Amino acid sequence: MMAMAAIVAQNGATGQSLVEQFTTGNLNPFVGGYARVANHSGTALRANSEALPWAPVPENLTNNIVGPYVGDAGFDPAGFAKNKRLLPWYREAELAHGRVCMLAVLGYTVQTSGAKWEPFITRYPTDSADPLKAATQVPIIGWLQILTVIALSELWRYENVISKYSQGVAPGDLGWNVDAPTGSKRPKWFGPTFTAKYSPEEWNNMKLREIKHCRLAMVGFFFMVLTNASTGVGPSLIPSFTQSEFQSSVGDFIPKGL
Repeated sequence: MMAMAAIVAQNGATGQSLVEQFTTGNLNPFVGGYARVANHSGTALRANSEALPWAPVPENLTNNIVGPYVGDAGFDPAGFAKNKRLLPWYREAELAHGRVCMLAVLGYTVQTSGAKWEPFITRYPTDSADPLKAATQVPIIGWLQILTVIALSELWRYENVISKYSQGVAPGDLGWNVDAPTGSKRPKWFGPTFTAKYSPEEWNNMKLREIKHCRLAMVGFFFMVLTNASTGVGPSLIPSFTQSEFQSSVGDFIPKGL
């Protein structure tokens, strides 16, 4: 209710809906946020989008999956790409959420398989079959460890990547592979790095694979959480061959306990 009231109040103060503020980049009603991109009138026709063949290529997108934004298939039904200055931030958010979701899907699978790694200071057991329930069983000291690691990582990412877009740092580049053929300024990762040499074509192919897996993981993790919440059992990438009671019983198909 408070969130809806804030949305209505901000709409009244700025004259723009929440979606319009994101698409234009005017996210701050007091200082104007990012400057609006000027609208240029013209009659030139744009090619159709690969993702949506019945629609033209969205403004500021290239419709080239190995272009400046690898994985760009011209998909932008909400019009977020209209503000070109925000495009690096959108790609940064897509990669960050996708990478977290890939780890989360793997974490679901590891936990539901019975394997657990508990670095927390705890004497309480955690549930393996229900990851959502297990999250409520983590003690306060465990959550403090999680939040501290997240906060420090996000601060480093903001200082070394997000705030350096204007200096040539690419969105999502954490500087782990020091020999990556990025062709742009690299941030200096504070931890251990590795070396793997790729040609520019191989590097673009690796980035395309990553963004595809990121998008698939975000959709997959959403449905894993939905399934877990509705059934009380965490799904897994590893198929379960446990037979139902009616499949293993012979001659008696009445469930036990009835």
